[in-house]
Amino acid sequence: MAILTKDGLKSLLDQNVRGDATYKKSAFATNQDLVDMITTPAYHPVNASNAVTLTEDATIGMTSHGFHPIIVTGTTVVTLPAVTLGHSYWIINGNPSGTGLLTISPNASDRFLFDAAGATGTEDKDLINTQATAKRGDYVKLVYGSADGWVISEMHGTWIDEA
Repeated sequence: MAILTKDGLKSLLDQNVRGDATYKKSAFATNQDLVDMITTPAYHPVNASNAVTLTEDATIGMTSHGFHPIIVTGTTVVTLPAVTLGHSYWIINGNPSGTGLLTISPNASDRFLFDAAGATGTEDKDLINTQATAKRGDYVKLVYGSADGWVISEMHGTWIDEA
């Protein structure tokens, strides 16, 4: 597995968009390489990512976690702040596949406007990436929806709603 820097990734993407013949013959990053680059700090050079790593339960906030991918390891509960205009978060499971339990909990007075199943969300119910189905790189992107809660704008992997 080769180390791929941001400049290297940009170059590969630029070549792919242009359709360079030399690109088609060269080795290029696979999806798993890109996931590894994001989720494994030792995989890439220092400062190649602006990700924030959480290894224990935490309440996140815009000052320390906003505009950065948040990589979560271990059995961890990530509690969202009260929903506020302009806030968005990208939370990534950094555990090896089949390990760790990642729970995303809205503020007690908030909800996911639509839950993982696509139904109207319930106040103070969590979004869970279960250990049995979890894979490294599973993620959820959350954005401000309204004063009532968060919108799940993008999700990868198997996520369930708290009963």
